[in-house]
Amino acid sequence: MRSRYSAYVLGLIDYLVATTLPAQQAGLNRQSISDWSAQSTWLGLEVESSEVFGGQPEHAFVTFTARWHDDQGEHSHRERSSFVQNTGRWYFIDPTVQLKLGRNDSCPCASGQKFKKCCAGYFGA
Repeated sequence: MRSRYSAYVLGLIDYLVATTLPAQQAGLNRQSISDWSAQSTWLGLEVESSEVFGGQPEHAFVTFTARWHDDQGEHSHRERSSFVQNTGRWYFIDPTVQLKLGRNDSCPCASGQKFKKCCAGYFGA
């Protein structure tokens, strides 16, 4: 989570896309991400908790609060984000990018498991 926050601060949009679940990357609005990154003065990140769950692939929740300032004033956003680790790399499961998946479809994290047995519980968590 800290690396993704730093990428927003530094305007590293390619990194933000690359660390999002690959099946969701095409659904990201790069221009919107870039605009938000550039038009904000980033004020800090507080990671409140992280929970890593065993299994293959590993999953995690990170609860954080990010603060920033823009033309409308100062803001804070608290979120409990979901992540999945596959092929040794952690990916953010973006709750704003919808995937049309059934419970018995292959999981979008490429684990080879069915969605219901793998990442289903981490979407929209």
